[in-house]
Amino acid sequence: MEVLFPMIAVLALLSFLFKSSFLPRWESVLVAVALAVFVWLAIPWLTRQTAGTIEQWTSDPSRILDGAVCVVLEVALMLLFCFTAPARRLRFLRFIPGLLAFPAVVWGWSQLLFSRPGLDFGRLAWIAALATLAVALGGTALFRRLVPETEARLEGLFLINLFLLLLTVAATGAITF
Repeated sequence: MEVLFPMIAVLALLSFLFKSSFLPRWESVLVAVALAVFVWLAIPWLTRQTAGTIEQWTSDPSRILDGAVCVVLEVALMLLFCFTAPARRLRFLRFIPGLLAFPAVVWGWSQLLFSRPGLDFGRLAWIAALATLAVALGGTALFRRLVPETEARLEGLFLINLFLLLLTVAATGAITF
């Protein structure tokens, strides 16, 4: 389980970046700013938690199963987007950026926060928000530049979400009641 959560978080972030590369530039900037603001607001709440609380949340079988349902729903939306985007059907799916990136990024910051004692919490929220904004904008631009063909980015998004689904099934299968 300790290995699966970071892999699921990274794949959720990669899925978010790939999906954001299909948005117009101003919309991808807006989504990246929303992610950065979410991180900025979540860090003060996160600093009031303990490492044991976060570990308890990620080891509780009922929470893992609830999270798995959320992952499966988002993967289903992403796969539906991959199949309908070439025919330009269900265009509203383009505006769903991948909501799993929001808790995945906050979880990643929580791991950094609890692994480095003595961090200044006042600055951490700003640093985390700016770093998240830079990674979201830079990653989206990088995927647009490295994979300029829309069909190839759709295939990448499909494969990332397929792996995300398989890891989620593995995580729920690893639960012992």
